[in-house]
This record gives sequence, structure tokens and C-alpha cells, in this order.
Amino acid sequence: MKSLSEVNAMSAEIVAKRAIYQTLKFENPLALLYFLIKHNDMNIYDIPIAEITDQFLEYLDYAVDPDLETLSDFYAMAANLLYIKARMLLPNPKDAAVEEIEDPRSELVEKLIEYQKFKKLSELMEQTEDAAAWSLERKKSHRILPFDDETVWETADSWNLLNLFTQIASSYDTMGVYDNFEEVTVNEKTALMFELFETRGECFFTDLIVRKNSVMDVVCAFMALLEAVKFDRARIFQNKMYADIKICPVKE
Repeated sequence: MKSLSEVNAMSAEIVAKRAIYQTLKFENPLALLYFLIKHNDMNIYDIPIAEITDQFLEYLDYAVDPDLETLSDFYAMAANLLYIKARMLLPNPKDAAVEEIEDPRSELVEKLIEYQKFKKLSELMEQTEDAAAWSLERKKSHRILPFDDETVWETADSWNLLNLFTQIASSYDTMGVYDNFEEVTVNEKTALMFELFETRGECFFTDLIVRKNSVMDVVCAFMALLEAVKFDRARIFQNKMYADIKICPVKE
């Protein structure tokens, strides 16, 4: 049976995950599946159905309200994924040839490929429009992009935050002893963040974690960062996957 401190730590982690997942919005279940496959570097022709099903169900648990009227397509896809997962666990007939065995994922793969085609087409159309607008601006002069540093910081998103949070949270010993009387607040982390903005001009996420062995410290730091990004008070950047998050203030 888990102790009160372990339950509190798990509850805080759930709250943080829910806050991150709620920033991810998808127009349909195929968009969610395509997003999960892309960000996990999965092969669309050989989808690890058990892993993708768990992540899809986790998104439904954390990100959305159980409203069957508006989310019927998502729940239908979840049921379909569970059905495919169950079929793949069944043994194949011994007398069936390899080429005769139908892959339960084939129909899903076809739908994802069609979705990928439409997505690529829409992105190509957007790039064409942007290129046309850019070429009009460059008739008289060329813009030079300043690359002063070899490190290229790209704009991070909620998925990058979730990956970093999961990586940090998994490094803590779930059987460890936690201090029930430690006082850590989101406001404390927000104040620290803006204090670092004033003294340094920017900071990193790890700068906000002052109690290295405190799960609550990590959770409150994430919540403060999510609020700052949500209310357009900060921007986040990352130079490689799972690396530390750089936080910059939004100048008025």
C-alpha cells in the first residue's frame, strides 16, 4: 500500500501531465495518431500497436472530458485500437502461409497514409503561399539571417515539455521518503523565473529546480512554466530532443 507522500507525489504528477496534455488539441483521431507516431519516431508501416494504444488512451484520460457526443470519433478509434491489439495477440493458424496472414493493422495504416498525404499537401500549399509572400518582400533587398552561434534553438512545444517532465520524474525513486511538510508553490517558481529574467535575461528549466530531490519542486516548476507560456509571458526553446528547456521572457 502506498504511503501518503507517494500518493501526493503521484497526484501532483497527474495534475502536471493533465495540464500539459490539455494544451495539445487535435481535430480528429487520425491527427492524434499521426502526431504520436511522428514524435515517437515510429515506422508508419510497422506500428507498435500496444505502445500507440497506451499513449492514445493516456491522451483521452488526461486531455479531454468524457463527452461522448463531441468525442465519439476518438472513442471509436480507441475501441478499434484495442480490437487490433487483441487480434495481434491471437496466435496464427499453424497451417496458414505467411502471405495469407492478414495484418490487423493494414486498414489503419492505409488511413494514416491517406491522412499523411493530405497533411503534406496542405503544408506544401502553405509553404508555397509563404514563399510567394516572401519573394514579394525581397524584390529590392535580401534579408540576411544572423547565425552567431552554432547551436540552433528551435521553438519547443507541449510535447517537448512532456518528454522532459517524464524523463525527470522517472529519475526519482518512487519508494523514497518525501517530506510532507515541504512548502513549494507555483507562485514561488513564477517569482524565481522572473527574477532570473531580470538578472540574466533568460533561464533554463533546471534553474527553477532548487530542491534536487523534491518531486513537488519539479511539478511546481512545470506548472509555473506552463502558466507563463499560456498567458504569453514566456517563450520556450530546445536545441535537441530531451535536452533542457531554455526560457525567454516575452518583451512588451
